[in-house]
Amino acid sequence: MNPTLKQVQEDWRLLDAEDFTVPPNVRIITNEQNAGTDDIPAHYIFPNRFVRLFAKCRSLFQIFYALQILYSADKNTVIIMNGGIALQWFYAGYFNRFFVLHRRIMILRGGFLEYRLGRERRLWFFPFFVLKIKHKESIARGALLGYDLISVWSKKQAAPHAEVFGLPLERMLVITYKANHSKAYHLKGDAYNSGTYDIPMSDFIFAGGNGKRDYQCLINAVRDTGIPVIISATDPTVRKTLERLPNVILLGAPEPAFAQLQAASRLVVVPMINSGLKGGGEANFCNAMWHSKPVIAADTMAAEDYIIEGETGYVVPSGDSEGLRKRILELWNDPEKCSEMGHKGRLHCEKYFRHITHMRRFLCAAAVLWQEKNK
Repeated sequence: MNPTLKQVQEDWRLLDAEDFTVPPNVRIITNEQNAGTDDIPAHYIFPNRFVRLFAKCRSLFQIFYALQILYSADKNTVIIMNGGIALQWFYAGYFNRFFVLHRRIMILRGGFLEYRLGRERRLWFFPFFVLKIKHKESIARGALLGYDLISVWSKKQAAPHAEVFGLPLERMLVITYKANHSKAYHLKGDAYNSGTYDIPMSDFIFAGGNGKRDYQCLINAVRDTGIPVIISATDPTVRKTLERLPNVILLGAPEPAFAQLQAASRLVVVPMINSGLKGGGEANFCNAMWHSKPVIAADTMAAEDYIIEGETGYVVPSGDSEGLRKRILELWNDPEKCSEMGHKGRLHCEKYFRHITHMRRFLCAAAVLWQEKNK
């Protein structure tokens, strides 16, 4: 018997149950290609000929495409909108609230709402008016009200999202993020090999990413240790703000060089700033474990939902450079423990954080939501 929606919201692992069944009359559609799995199809709504007429006008294209998706759904359909694809999710949410036929069942996967809010600014067509963050929150709330479930990547992110946007906590769906580097994989024997780089381990620590990174915390932690550290931030403004140390290399490595550096490092450190609605290091936690690296996170928003303390890595509070230094030295001076943690991290990632597993959870969540709506 499938879990209830409330049970799933309390523990996303229930969606991985081997006996989970999707009712045969449930149809799942999405604005994302290749979102289905072998056992649970998800139908990608390809923009029709009329929608494609507006391909050069981005706003109109997104508006008409959102309408096409809504018109493609009936009472037995669940729509999963990938919130990372332009503003399709935004228009779909508003249209769904006032749809003339009937309200569609919809899930928002990864709205990246904090990023969308950005900063307050003046409108070019009405420069006397300042669009403040609170105004953007109200506008975003209008779209979010069109969704039955809104996903967040950790338990601690649910309540802040609900509070800021004035939504009931029951609208929040906690499903952990994924190892993006596991997206392209194939099964060989008992190991998932594709997406893993067979690179000899080198003697350096790796840290990477742009958003909400507290690299100064890491620099303070490795000061005077002599431990080689590579920090990759593709945003040059991030690199310009960082202090230079003889043992720290600052660069901007795009994929696949980023993944190769992770795979070649001895361990991965993810230092995060504790601010706003969400984390930002979730993909790094998962990708590092995918490459069999122990993860040390300075984070208070999401890391505890990904890292098993003392087994696949360590979690210290954001900004705690002394605590970070202690854990770095512990693993750096114990290569055997470092390797063992990395191996456990890989197994943990294979079980919970593969790309295909992440996508399948949303398909199962869609089935649970449909059952809830059709009781």
